[in-house]
Amino acid sequence: MRSLFLCALALACTLPAWATAEDAGPASNRRLEIYASELETRDRIFGQGRVWIDSLVVVDSAAWFELRNATGLTELESPVILHWMRGPDGQLLGAYRVASEVGKYLPFEFLVALDGELAVKEVVVLNYREARGGQVQRTRFTGQFRGKTASSPIDLNRDIIGISGATLSAQAVTRGIKKTLWWAGRAFAVGEGRP
Repeated sequence: MRSLFLCALALACTLPAWATAEDAGPASNRRLEIYASELETRDRIFGQGRVWIDSLVVVDSAAWFELRNATGLTELESPVILHWMRGPDGQLLGAYRVASEVGKYLPFEFLVALDGELAVKEVVVLNYREARGGQVQRTRFTGQFRGKTASSPIDLNRDIIGISGATLSAQAVTRGIKKTLWWAGRAFAVGEGRP
């Protein structure tokens, strides 16, 4: 009996930390699908040879309060990095953000591209880490966000048709797009062309 206990203890000590963590879900649900890179996706959407500027949008308690009131989102957000470019006349030509949201257990990344008017130009899932829910990378789902702005209604199963079997992942994409639109609106006042 003692040797059985020692074998079980030795096995438990050799497992990777994520294999025993409850929040990572069962091992059968983990995988990594890489669909595209950030740079390839950005160049495909906006064209090559563009000069991009990165801006860190400062996050403070007042911003959290505004975000919650504007979008209904309650979870905290880490500092937001927006990438943007201007034309020769100084006009904002586009911006994008790589959002990271949690599906059922694990985070996945997707690029939210905005045009010069801060409307969604395209959404591309860059990678996905779970066995279920990867259908959110299909254009049939992501294409529904094109043209949406911070003032557009963007509610899953009302304005956006969800995906059976990928409910949490679809919610994550919707949440990330809402955040991106809100942060972009805060960073770039349309017409003012800041920062």
